[in-house]
Amino acid sequence: MNILNKIKLAFESPKAVLTIVLNRIGPLIKNDELFLRLKWKLKMGYPINLDNPHTFNEKLQWLKLHDRKPIYATMVDKYEAKKYVANIIGEEYIIPTLAVYDRVEDIDFDALPNQFVLKCTHDSGGLVICRDKSKLDKKSAIKKLRKYLKRTYFWQNREWPYKNVNPRIIAEQYMEDKGTKELRDYKFFCFNGIMKALFIASDRQTEGEETKFDFFDADFRHLDIRNGHPNADMPPAKPETFDKMKKMAEKLSEHIPHLRVDFYEVNGKAYFGELTFSHWSGMKLFNPEKWDMEFGQWIALPETDGGGNLYLSDGIVLYLHSLREETPSLTDYKFYCFNGEAKYLYVSEGLENHSTAKISFLTLDWKFAPFCRFDYAPFKELPPKPSKFNEMIKIAEQLSKGHTFLRVDLYEINNQIYFGELTFHPCSGMMPFKPKEWDLKFGELVTLPNRVKDAI
Repeated sequence: MNILNKIKLAFESPKAVLTIVLNRIGPLIKNDELFLRLKWKLKMGYPINLDNPHTFNEKLQWLKLHDRKPIYATMVDKYEAKKYVANIIGEEYIIPTLAVYDRVEDIDFDALPNQFVLKCTHDSGGLVICRDKSKLDKKSAIKKLRKYLKRTYFWQNREWPYKNVNPRIIAEQYMEDKGTKELRDYKFFCFNGIMKALFIASDRQTEGEETKFDFFDADFRHLDIRNGHPNADMPPAKPETFDKMKKMAEKLSEHIPHLRVDFYEVNGKAYFGELTFSHWSGMKLFNPEKWDMEFGQWIALPETDGGGNLYLSDGIVLYLHSLREETPSLTDYKFYCFNGEAKYLYVSEGLENHSTAKISFLTLDWKFAPFCRFDYAPFKELPPKPSKFNEMIKIAEQLSKGHTFLRVDLYEINNQIYFGELTFHPCSGMMPFKPKEWDLKFGELVTLPNRVKDAI
């Protein structure tokens, strides 16, 4: 991109420029949640709700942060995934691998057939398709693969499974269906082993044509959805192996909150494509918007922490998590303190299940505050006031002395106060206040210290 085009882009789409900058400095931002909040705001145009996610896209961001199983790295590695998948559904559904290379310099083009595919194992986009070796621009192919081989895909959108994948290049057998004259993708959206929807990607290799995405439900009824690409003028026909692909997709996605399982159909036979945990990295709008919520309802987020059983012994508090609904919840008392003075607190209950949890802000005289968080349901009635509430205030104020702002979290268990945690940036400074003017009122309570200039 020349300098004039860069200047034009800056004026026409400042968000696009900021996104490019964020991607460039991404590796310097070690806090994954902070990076995702920034990237989300730039891409989607509104703040993300990670505390109580509802939409498909929001839940994918939550899963990036909280669902990190080591096996996921194998599943997204385009070389290792073949062995993983073959062990589950069989070797006959795997596209043959011709060679594996650790470096671009290792590629022996003379040893490859006339048609082949080269792809990086650790990212998305590092792909070279050769339909005729005599016409292949080897210099451009090598340049592209070298660029992508150096890239750590994780830093771009914090898709954790890619973080530790060994960067390599594989050569695969070229595949093309005689009927469609292309290699169509059949991408199945699965949720804990149940396939709910799929889309068919067509015209991906058709020169001069934009890729088409057509969505279908589990019974192959066409859905009114646009997501990243337009629909085809004529919806693609149902593949011969649809039922077989659906069954294999469900098998591969068992016990996983969400997994997109991709297949191809070539001359009436199904072949495995890839496994994807974050469709569009969870940052692509649905049209109509209702489908973002619909897909989101299909994801049951795994438990991470929260409710359980409490054991007290010799000053030790042990809180063991349990998934049983009847398990009692632990109530949080979170005091907002400014230079050693508590101003408000919020009481939270049931955070082991974010969809049913309750949070309300209270004044220090134990009345509902005139504001709330719009991402959680408030208490319908005032929660019981802790017996040692005044002592809690003193502890919070003592701990927050000398700090412009500090949130002090405490518990009361069997009439005994227990420390929870100290927080300098609740919700990373992105708490959704309702009404919004309370964000400004809280800001007025924060007295920023004078910046220390050059000391001599």
